[in-house]
Amino acid sequence: MADLVADASYTVHLFDTDAHGTLSVRGLWDFLQETAGLHTQLLGVAPEDLRPKGLAWILSRLRMRVVRYPALGERVTVRTWPTGVERLFALRDFTMSDAAGSVIASASSAWLAVRMDTLRPIRIQTIFDPPGMDALPRALEASMEKLPGPAAAQSERVFAVRFGDLDANRHVGNSRYVEWVVESAGLPLLEGSMVESLGIDFLSETPYGGEVVVRTQADPGAPARLEHAVVRTTDGGQSARARTEWRER
Repeated sequence: MADLVADASYTVHLFDTDAHGTLSVRGLWDFLQETAGLHTQLLGVAPEDLRPKGLAWILSRLRMRVVRYPALGERVTVRTWPTGVERLFALRDFTMSDAAGSVIASASSAWLAVRMDTLRPIRIQTIFDPPGMDALPRALEASMEKLPGPAAAQSERVFAVRFGDLDANRHVGNSRYVEWVVESAGLPLLEGSMVESLGIDFLSETPYGGEVVVRTQADPGAPARLEHAVVRTTDGGQSARARTEWRER
């Protein structure tokens, strides 16, 4: 069972930080995702292992909760492990701990294994079904049910889809959606608050060229909770839905 848990340590560099001098939300997810990639290599299910079989991993849902963001120069340790299979989803959890061993962020994610030619998902157990996986604890008890998105947009923020936003599959990488959603919250929240929790459902691909608009609505009963939708301007389709919750710094 030890092989089902992996640790990796990182130093927060200048290019990982935001205007507050702490790890950005995107940088935090990048650390988690990097560790997951390293772990899949050890488990024999890395993208390079699946590609010859015509398969690929696609992140479908992400839930994160943050206690604090580490500062520039701080050393952190990310731990990750698979936590089972739910329908067609492979579940993977994460923690990030500081030098004192305190958990400062937790996350849960749901992944699909898909055929590259059709993007149709396959049963996870056909490629990954190790004993003991279901016995591992969850890092974050968060619902993976679909997010609703905004009922009506109170604000809109437009982003051009650049070549630098694309991943190796030639569509927008999941980290860019994290960045777009956070940026769409507006300057008052960005200046005075921090993202305490983030949820994203990735719905469909965003190709190169054109623009996306992030439509945002605050929850009337909880103004620090925002619902977001990332919409392609080319066809009006939704690429992602998200929810962010903010608290004062």
